[in-house]
Amino acid sequence: MIKLIVSDLDGTLLHNSRHIKPEDQTAIHNALASGITVTFASGRMHPEIIHVSNKLGISAHSVSQNGAFVHTKDQELILQDIFETSLIRQLAQAAEGTPIYTLLNGPDYYVTTVMNEGYAAIEANLLAPLRVMPHAIEALGSELLCCKISYLGEMEQLLALQQELLSTLGDKIDAYISDVNCMDVMPRHVSKGAGLQALLSYSGIRADEAICIGDSFNDISMFGAIPNSFAMSTSHPDVQARAAYVVDSVAEAVSWALQTNADNSDTRAKLT
Repeated sequence: MIKLIVSDLDGTLLHNSRHIKPEDQTAIHNALASGITVTFASGRMHPEIIHVSNKLGISAHSVSQNGAFVHTKDQELILQDIFETSLIRQLAQAAEGTPIYTLLNGPDYYVTTVMNEGYAAIEANLLAPLRVMPHAIEALGSELLCCKISYLGEMEQLLALQQELLSTLGDKIDAYISDVNCMDVMPRHVSKGAGLQALLSYSGIRADEAICIGDSFNDISMFGAIPNSFAMSTSHPDVQARAAYVVDSVAEAVSWALQTNADNSDTRAKLT
């Protein structure tokens, strides 16, 4: 019996940062009506996930910032994690002198040390505030607690930075491409999969009673935590290879869950 549906946002449920397909909206509501709980697991912040939930008119669990924070649908915080201060300060300066944009991620807002046209364009796609904090590097670990850092730019530049960071800090961080123009870096022990395991333990739901849907490398840890995993057909082949199924939409994965529950109900009815 499927009791929990977990969906990534960007590239999975959200398209062009904001649009949700009508069929996916209907599928989410059908799942809730059948008694299935919904969770959104994203690299985005908790307030951004709340924005999406409100847009759908639902209450959902939240695994935000790639697992750094986990909130229940009742807004109870059950997990949080942040970078060690010296490490995040090093990462905050890693892209200096390159065309790559750096976003520091606080618990509820994004931070940049300067504002220009590039950051203004990035801000247009954010669903949480972007604050300008010229002294952000010095504030890290005290005034500013950071649990994720995002680098935005051309893919070739991001891949080069990824290789550099992993070669020097690979024992302390995970660095993965999370969107067509974005690389996320997290403490090595933080992931969507770890966040989901905390949520499953808290909820008393088994991993095989859930499904998860994603499209990026930061979703692979979810695929490892939940056996009923679905990769979007638009995702990288390496991402698809790590999932149990490949689908064209969230609605298709939800339909699988609803059909599985219907089949299980029919089987129980025959046995009784």
